[in-house]
Amino acid sequence: MLKEKLNKFKSSITDNPSFTVREQFGYAAGVFGNCMGQDSTDTFSVKFFRNFMGISSERITLMQNIQYVINIISEPVAGNLLDRPTVEGKLPVSKRILKITPIPFAVASMLLFLVPSASAMVNFFWATIIRIFFKIVDAFYDMSLNTMSLRMTTNAKDRKNFYTIATLAQALGSMLPGWLIPIVVSRSDDSNVQKWLYFAIALVFCILGVATMYAPYFTLNEKVHVAEKEDESPISWDRETVISLLHNRPFFIMMIGNFFEQIRKYSYELLLFMYDDVFDDYGMKAIIDMISGLLSYVGLGSVPFITNRLSPRTVISMGYGFTGAFYAGITALGLNFNLEKIRKRRYLIGAFIAVSGMPNQAITASKKVVLGDSTDYMEWYAEKRFDKPIRSEGLVCTVQSICGAVFGLIGTNIYNPLFKTIGYKESLVKNGAQKAIQTPDTLKGLYRMFGLFGAIGNTMAALTYLFDNFNGKRRADILAELVEMRQARALAQANGETLDKDITAISDEELSS
Repeated sequence: MLKEKLNKFKSSITDNPSFTVREQFGYAAGVFGNCMGQDSTDTFSVKFFRNFMGISSERITLMQNIQYVINIISEPVAGNLLDRPTVEGKLPVSKRILKITPIPFAVASMLLFLVPSASAMVNFFWATIIRIFFKIVDAFYDMSLNTMSLRMTTNAKDRKNFYTIATLAQALGSMLPGWLIPIVVSRSDDSNVQKWLYFAIALVFCILGVATMYAPYFTLNEKVHVAEKEDESPISWDRETVISLLHNRPFFIMMIGNFFEQIRKYSYELLLFMYDDVFDDYGMKAIIDMISGLLSYVGLGSVPFITNRLSPRTVISMGYGFTGAFYAGITALGLNFNLEKIRKRRYLIGAFIAVSGMPNQAITASKKVVLGDSTDYMEWYAEKRFDKPIRSEGLVCTVQSICGAVFGLIGTNIYNPLFKTIGYKESLVKNGAQKAIQTPDTLKGLYRMFGLFGAIGNTMAALTYLFDNFNGKRRADILAELVEMRQARALAQANGETLDKDITAISDEELSS
């Protein structure tokens, strides 16, 4: 039975009518490089700023506030560009962006790990400028890749397999920095040596990132409408498009879930502080990450099979709930915090962390499927409400990115000040960037922040997805009706006819029932 299912899954990849093996692995390579750069900077750069650049929590908060505000401004520009139709004989906007952005993305990710001065103020300006530039370039590349992926197929079943393969690459790209950096950096206790080890690894990731991030440019082609003339209008972000998006329930459930995802993400950022400061065993991170990574691949490998019985929404909700339970256990182990006992129990806590990560990549793959489903839902709603299909993948990706920036803006003004509250000490760069010694109360604060962010973020995200009603029979019926709508419209267009139906009077209540 298992062999038969594996052969069927293999066939769905090699004999897929929606996209070729070359396209699948080209997209996966781009995701790999992008996630590798994102993880190395998002996970390690802020701790690097504190421990090697001497940048305070207040300045890190200011830096991230500026970054998020600029992203909120720049991302609609990217989304509007991506919704422009492709003119015959010219590259799609998405491919042009994929051609331009990989080199500046990779170089900026490397420069974030270069300490330019012994002055914390100079380092702050350097890190702020480079990080903002990196985030803008990352937003354009990421949105272009996501928009192109949403246009690869309108078949919900094919989409599941496409994103499962991509998430395998994403998991590896995210895990590589977590494996290599702690192993390499922990080989020396000298802060100045560690500083250059970080830069050396970032240089390797830079070269590898450029090579892989160009793969989508050479392998992917959008399967979308081609404009007949240069001045054909892009998809209009007009009243009907906005209304269709605002009634896209699965999309907005996902955005609310992403808000709680932001809370849970801080627990992963705090992992570095747990291993390095609380456990005083930085090399342990590589071991736990490897175990967690292998378990996450097991969880991801089950996606093509369990989604035949469980919807993507259910996989996400159950996955968050599973992870939240382990973080609640970690929190309970530290209720009567004793540093000596916590360090003795670090491998037990590490086991909790490793097992809790098992659903992570399954959640990621299922969320990509839900995002794709939301564009189908938007098209169905618009067809029923306005008698025309509206998908606007660029707008969907833009709103998703803006929501992420807004959530990050809110979160950073809560998360970073907590370091000041618990008394976390940054290094003094002028004294050789020697590691600051944290008090037991500070370490207790770090531990409790870690446990509570994970428990609350995961549990609330799990509950949120239960409110998504694009599920089960209703989802199957809508997708089947959408296929019929597309066939009817294609037939009418082929015959030079206009679909004659008056459905604009259908109410929102009828559509959502």
